[in-house]
Amino acid sequence: MKIDQIGMWSEIKLEIIKEYVSAYTRIMENQPWCKGYVYIDAFAGAGKHISKRTGELVPGSPLNALEVKPPFTEYYFIDLDEDRADVFRQIEKDNPSVHSYHGDCNEILFKEVFPALHYDSFKRALCILDPYGLHLKWQTIKAAAELKTIDIFINFPIMDINRNVLFEDPAKAKPEDIERMNAFWGDESWKKLLYIEQTTLFGDTQHVKIDDYKTLAKEFCKRLQQIGFNDVPEPILMRNINNGPLYYLCFASQKAVAKGIVNDIFNKYRRTY
Repeated sequence: MKIDQIGMWSEIKLEIIKEYVSAYTRIMENQPWCKGYVYIDAFAGAGKHISKRTGELVPGSPLNALEVKPPFTEYYFIDLDEDRADVFRQIEKDNPSVHSYHGDCNEILFKEVFPALHYDSFKRALCILDPYGLHLKWQTIKAAAELKTIDIFINFPIMDINRNVLFEDPAKAKPEDIERMNAFWGDESWKKLLYIEQTTLFGDTQHVKIDDYKTLAKEFCKRLQQIGFNDVPEPILMRNINNGPLYYLCFASQKAVAKGIVNDIFNKYRRTY
């Protein structure tokens, strides 16, 4: 099984999530009404990575979550790659609180995971939605918001969007990439944020790009609030070693205290790379 190499930006992301996971379980352990607090990783990967800086193995978010004290009461790990899902199937054999799934997380979350997290279950969950690109659907995010029981970290995948969608002329983008963007965003309204129609000297209509990924990321966070995540801090931008933008790490919750904790963590790391 191939283990991904990760750069400093990904190591920082892992530290951010690790810090929040630690705070989350400590808080939830002291809520007498709570019947369970659940960790969900929808793109679990291999569970570990190789640092490009050091060449050493780096535990991924799933393994960090499994090691946190106090522990979560349940864990759900999902991956589209069967070999990677098998990593957590092996853990599942020795740990009844672990549930491993192979397949599309959008379908599995709807059918297998979210139904057990309705508000009257008195369970709460932290869900990591960290795809490599535009593989997440807005309907999945919306379903999590409607439950009012889930905090989420979301990777807003700038690199995939820039490479495959945000051309100066949107007609150059492949139809399948436009469809992926529409599914991730929820509709086609992102086009109106980035392009205006202009009439040429010959009377033709063309689309002219007027803005970039920064506008999209800002509006995406507004959309999270509009569907029920009332507390959304300013996301943190992750860059590569050449200072090129890779993705925004976004967080959304229905609790102001959660927003405050994540905002403090984000601010600690905003200028460290």
